[in-house]
Amino acid sequence: MKLDHEQQRAFIALACKVAWADGVVADEERDQVLRIVQRLGGTAVSSEELDHWLDSGAPDAELAQLSPELGEYFFYEAMNIVQSDGDVADEEVRALETIMARVFRAHAGTPLAKIALVKRPAR
Repeated sequence: MKLDHEQQRAFIALACKVAWADGVVADEERDQVLRIVQRLGGTAVSSEELDHWLDSGAPDAELAQLSPELGEYFFYEAMNIVQSDGDVADEEVRALETIMARVFRAHAGTPLAKIALVKRPAR
């Protein structure tokens, strides 16, 4: 998926917010965010900026820059981040719900991301 520079920055900032949602960025979550940056081309944020976002929190991102199609892709990537450390925290689920509700606010129906966001009990 091809994103412009601002879309990439918003996507990465939102991914960092998801990684930060439970107050701790696990190594596995950091690795998932780094993979996203690489898949997006790796030029939208510097390594120093990304480290800062992952260590101190990301800036607010413009959700309007994520189209519904891009929102579905973001949801997929965000779920990979949330699940990567083996613990899906309630705070992470709430952060995803908030982000996805804002991305899809203007669209009728029930997007796949909304259906898929159901916390399952640990086994």
